[in-house]
Amino acid sequence: MSVTSRNKKQKISAALALVILVLTVMPSGAKESQRESRPVSLFVTVEENGGLVTGLTAENFRVLENDRPRAFQLQELNNPASIVLLVEYSQSSWLYLEDIRRALQGFLSHAPEGHWYALATFAHELSYDVDFTKQKGKLTAAFSDLGQPMWNEIDTYDAVYQILDRMERLKGRRVLIFIGSGFDTFSGHTLDDVQKKLESTNVLVYGAGTGSLLRGYYNAYLGSFQRMELLQAEAFVKMLADKSGGQAWFPRFETAFPDVLKGIFQTLQHHYKLEYQSQIPADGEFHEIEVEAFQVKDDKRHDFKVRVREGWRF
Repeated sequence: MSVTSRNKKQKISAALALVILVLTVMPSGAKESQRESRPVSLFVTVEENGGLVTGLTAENFRVLENDRPRAFQLQELNNPASIVLLVEYSQSSWLYLEDIRRALQGFLSHAPEGHWYALATFAHELSYDVDFTKQKGKLTAAFSDLGQPMWNEIDTYDAVYQILDRMERLKGRRVLIFIGSGFDTFSGHTLDDVQKKLESTNVLVYGAGTGSLLRGYYNAYLGSFQRMELLQAEAFVKMLADKSGGQAWFPRFETAFPDVLKGIFQTLQHHYKLEYQSQIPADGEFHEIEVEAFQVKDDKRHDFKVRVREGWRF
């Protein structure tokens, strides 16, 4: 081997050693900065003593991703939003069908003009009854024209999974209003499937849990098995809300459902939109998100309650 060739080989070896050394001692923050970042939007609700807190600025928020602060911007809301009503409609739903009707009356009364609305119903299968329209009356009219339910099954997990998959392709602010019991009979998708789908989809879910008669008038007559089923159904609806940054209600009386829908639309009107560049790797794992909202007065920090999605799975 010539001297020239030997020198070239030594230089290449030295360069490789230097690269390995740099990668080894590089701070974790520097390594993280090399990850592919992606723009994401968080839609946040801020509350105090059960009421909505408005008028906050960017200085009143702090965003943490995997316990690490992220730079963000407070943006105007995306209007109009794309809002889907997913409504249970099965022969097995007869005991709380009045809950569903009252909820739809509340939608017609309180849904503001200008958003895009769609209606989907489900029993054994999911049906897209009204595509996106700004004429909200079309949704209640279509529900009234459905006729007698054909199926006894309530395949809730399949319906939620499929609607999330479809909404994932939409742009802007996406909202799913779930009106149903949360019971599931013969879904092909599991609870874990739905949870992972929700964690990877930027959709806000608000739930109006039907079954007021079961929680109120008939509660004393339920056996231990029926009570457990009801608790599991409630836990599913609550999971949808908590994971996505939404909220779930479980009225004990059917007359309360219009107020539930009123509360949902009031909440949507007072969202804060926080945009930032996510550094979460596309590893299929779940990564936590935290948003803090606060005010500082007289050198004392006052914290508010924040509703925000629990994290991301990319």
